[in-house]
Amino acid sequence: MQCYLSILIPSSLTSESRDPRIKIYKVGQIARSASIFKVGKIIIYKDPEYDDSKFIDLVLRYAETPQYMRKQLFPLSDELRYVGVIPPLRTPHHPLRTPETGEFREGIVTKVGPGENAWVDIGIKSPAPLSTDKILQKGERVTVKIFSRRPLQVKLANKDQIPLYWGYQTHISGTLGETLKAQSKVIATSRCGEVVDVKMLSQLREAMKGEISIAFGSPNRGLDTILGEEGLLLSDLADHIINTIPNQGTNTVRIEEAILATLAMLNIIWR
Repeated sequence: MQCYLSILIPSSLTSESRDPRIKIYKVGQIARSASIFKVGKIIIYKDPEYDDSKFIDLVLRYAETPQYMRKQLFPLSDELRYVGVIPPLRTPHHPLRTPETGEFREGIVTKVGPGENAWVDIGIKSPAPLSTDKILQKGERVTVKIFSRRPLQVKLANKDQIPLYWGYQTHISGTLGETLKAQSKVIATSRCGEVVDVKMLSQLREAMKGEISIAFGSPNRGLDTILGEEGLLLSDLADHIINTIPNQGTNTVRIEEAILATLAMLNIIWR
């Protein structure tokens, strides 16, 4: 069964630490988990207790961007000072070898020439020539397919045509209530949710198809508490409320840990 996965995380994700290295590493762990389980979108909802959404979004986008494009797309800044602690994603769009004919690559437009000509950096020694009737801008990120190696030539590609996992998108949303209302199907995680066992997995397999969003609470509060401040009930906005870490041995489970545990368990029925 195939589905399109989104995860919903709070803007207060980084509120537990003031150490910039730990904050970046924490966000990097989520980027890594999302990539392992082929998450298509990471949505950051606003937690009124703490809003670090712009920083979280920046680090997530940096982690998702292929290494050879980062210097051009992300200027040096104090916020990205410790990006070296981010674990490498090693996804198909983060290549480690010379491309072959027929392969896809992410690239950045380095030069726009006369007519319909442009040149794209795809992570090799020389930019690849690209002919297109689409208006491109220098510095724009594009997805291309290599249709010739000698001479090197590429053409624009649609990500929907790529038969491989090609990274995630990010989006900063509104309140938790507003965000949940905008989703097609919602699985909410909660310590008080229904324990996921074999029977529950079977039910989820039959019920959850298409676009699915999995929501996670904040470091200090569960989804139900956050929604309560908006005058809303979690049971009214979620299709299922589940507990993927029953009988936990710690007082709390960190968001990055909950994401990894939940996606690992649900991956059994979705792949």
